[in-house]
Amino acid sequence: MSFICFPDLSSVQDLPFYTVSVGLHYWQYPTERPDGYAYPQFLYSSQGQGILTTEGYTIEIPPRSIIYLPPNSPHSYHAITDIWDVRWFVPSGFEALKLLQQLGFQKAAVFPITDLRSLEELHNKIHMAFQRNTKDSLFFSASYTYEFIFEFYRQYKQIHAIPALPYRKRLTPLLDYMEQHFSEPLTQQDLCAYIQVTPQHLCRMFKQCLQTRPMEYLAQIRIRHACELLRNTKNSIDFISYAVGFHNTNYFCKVFKKIQAITPGQYRISPRPLSPTDPELNS
Repeated sequence: MSFICFPDLSSVQDLPFYTVSVGLHYWQYPTERPDGYAYPQFLYSSQGQGILTTEGYTIEIPPRSIIYLPPNSPHSYHAITDIWDVRWFVPSGFEALKLLQQLGFQKAAVFPITDLRSLEELHNKIHMAFQRNTKDSLFFSASYTYEFIFEFYRQYKQIHAIPALPYRKRLTPLLDYMEQHFSEPLTQQDLCAYIQVTPQHLCRMFKQCLQTRPMEYLAQIRIRHACELLRNTKNSIDFISYAVGFHNTNYFCKVFKKIQAITPGQYRISPRPLSPTDPELNS
């Protein structure tokens, strides 16, 4: 048994968060995407096992696990058991990638889950909303996808909360420091010196607490501030690049597209929700 839903999204594409597609395969066929997929993807393995190959390494996918695949990340996966029951959904929207990155989803990874039933219920709700394929039902599908991500995140953080706690206490002052000094030419050695740890230990702390590397986390801070400047000022992209700590505009654009999945120029003109201070609301 299988189903795949791709509804008409014209009524929701201006939302900050919506769902592009949803589906399942009771036997997941081999999939190869040498150029990756345009959107982030969540897949979860209900029964059976598979193998994921991405970014030069191979990960075994056990039952009761979630697979996260970032946009445009080359990958392939296939079953290694007679049955491999895989369900998936694809989120999008101009705030979707930022939300996922703030939750720690930067790279392709496999995560354990504890309560499969609650996630299956939410996946079924997304599917049923897509089946109705009305404007209201697509709004509901977006809310169910949002709920799915946070329910999975809650389960994952519950598993990892205790071992990460000592690291998080030591990292907190460094994270504050990075927020205050992101525009400066910080190096990994500077970060190590600030809390007096070795580069290896610093990487271990970031991996355990934030599922990323120190300099990747710094890049996320810089790109977040770049997004604010792109939205709220008319400064040139060159100016913004230097203002947030990049001293090469081409490299800034490359990192920006990797994190946001679009270029700085595209981000500047993409739709966004109005805030109370926007002139459109007060005209």
